[in-house]
Amino acid sequence: MIASGRASPERGRIGPGLRWAAAQAVLHAGAVALGFLSFVLLFQLDLGAGITILFYRGLVLLGLAFAVTLALTTWLAGHFARTGLRRRDALAACILSLSLNLSFLVLFPVTVDRSISVFMLGQMAAHPDDVVTPAQMRATFQDVYLGEYRQIERRMDEQALSGNVVPVGDGYRITPQGRAFIRLSGLIARAFRTDPRLVAGTAPPHRD
Repeated sequence: MIASGRASPERGRIGPGLRWAAAQAVLHAGAVALGFLSFVLLFQLDLGAGITILFYRGLVLLGLAFAVTLALTTWLAGHFARTGLRRRDALAACILSLSLNLSFLVLFPVTVDRSISVFMLGQMAAHPDDVVTPAQMRATFQDVYLGEYRQIERRMDEQALSGNVVPVGDGYRITPQGRAFIRLSGLIARAFRTDPRLVAGTAPPHRD
């Protein structure tokens, strides 16, 4: 009888705790799903199309998706306050959603938009039965990626918009901001042992 009497309050405490944990799980999962769907929908609605740099456009749309998700999850947290949810829980769930969306933006859309590897695989996927040599891919890269798609010009324009280079006549000159970015990139390259040649700039600029 004594053991039974002691167990009853414990069961009473466990019940609300489980409801709170379940509500937290549902709130966070819902915020992640809603945030991602909102992020994709904003891209599909072509919002921010005037921002030509995908990463910067993505940051703006991330902010909008965060605002939409926060408004809805805050309402839900208030509506289900009896489960122990608070408005601060909605904010935490939306910060998680924002973090995951930012990681997704960098890992996937930005990579697809800028990666040379993706370009090469896309060319090969268009002709899946062909065997492509490195020399053939180099020629395709020069003719299509650099020539037809004008990706060097695109990237120089983007760097000018970012403030890393400044137009000078028919060319560009790196700015103090650009040099600072390269110094930071060098630190990152050494820390994570990436190819240092990509930030060392040892090759002299090409002259016509």
